[in-house]
Amino acid sequence: MKEIRSCTRKPLSQEHKKRISAKLKGRKKPPRTEEHRKNLSLAFKGRSYKDRFGDKAEVIKRKISKSNTGKKRIFKNKEVWRKNLSTSLKGRSVWNKGKKGEQEAWNKINLPEMDILKLYTTENKTMEQIANKHNVSRSTILRVLKKKGAKIKTNKEYLLGKTFEERYGKEKSDELKKKLSEKVKGRKITWGDRISRGIKRHYQNHPVTDEYREKRAEISKNLWKDKEFRQKVTDKHKQRLREHPEELERLKRMQPIGISKIEQRMLEFLKQHFKEGEDFLFDKQDSTGKTFYRPDFQFIKQKIIIELYGYYTHFTKEGMQKDRIREYYLKKAGWKMYKFNFLEIERDYLFKKTKEKVRRIING
Repeated sequence: MKEIRSCTRKPLSQEHKKRISAKLKGRKKPPRTEEHRKNLSLAFKGRSYKDRFGDKAEVIKRKISKSNTGKKRIFKNKEVWRKNLSTSLKGRSVWNKGKKGEQEAWNKINLPEMDILKLYTTENKTMEQIANKHNVSRSTILRVLKKKGAKIKTNKEYLLGKTFEERYGKEKSDELKKKLSEKVKGRKITWGDRISRGIKRHYQNHPVTDEYREKRAEISKNLWKDKEFRQKVTDKHKQRLREHPEELERLKRMQPIGISKIEQRMLEFLKQHFKEGEDFLFDKQDSTGKTFYRPDFQFIKQKIIIELYGYYTHFTKEGMQKDRIREYYLKKAGWKMYKFNFLEIERDYLFKKTKEKVRRIING
């Protein structure tokens, strides 16, 4: 019988360890063999992180959790993993045993869908308020509303026409009012505020009805059909140009001052669908050569002009008179004119409608 020698090795010194680490620095670790893996699993079997690493156990746990976040789990042998999973779950009671498909939680079954719809549409309750009432999440209420085909409101639609007290409650509304009063304190009233107040007062006393609009439209149509009225306007305009020859020179030499915000917005939209220079002209002199005016947007093939009216000048008495004269001469030159005011382009919900209208006008 041969003598069996002990396989115990002496512990390596710190210097020896440093030499080995310096040699192996930069080299890739060799892949572990199956025998090596088996031996490791046997060695670490039943041992916790604390037994294996001591004080460094928590640090190593954190490193492993960070390295694995967002990674997909890859199984080299799925059959083995399934067997292990089945053994670990053996004997456990399953809550949906014998039922197929996804099961809803107890508080989501048999929800009063019609009551939820009524609260949202007629009583104008928020989704959070309805969710708190039925002890469910906001997403479940949203699912029910979508199922019933209800139009989901935006914040603007929900808050429209509501007072501070209705929006935030009495305590919060009082705080907000105090803050606003402090901000506004000592501020001078501008001409814009006076005009807006005057306009509001006027429309409160004289509300605009459909009949009134139709009458105004008929009066304006009849006026421009009348030859004598048109002749008067042209004579006035010619007389003014004779008396002020510098005005004629100004019209000839007139250059664009700069692009306004509404013009910029409309130009960006038109560039998406049409080519500038080929399909339309922006802020150029009348292409027919019959007038000295510079329309905002000229569509030469369709003989269409799109005019944008800014904040103030177009809505004064003088501005309106000038616009009528301008419109008359451009129509005489063979153009069809379509006008849009600043609100129709500035406000997003109105600009959607104007986009559709412009497409219909140009594409015919």
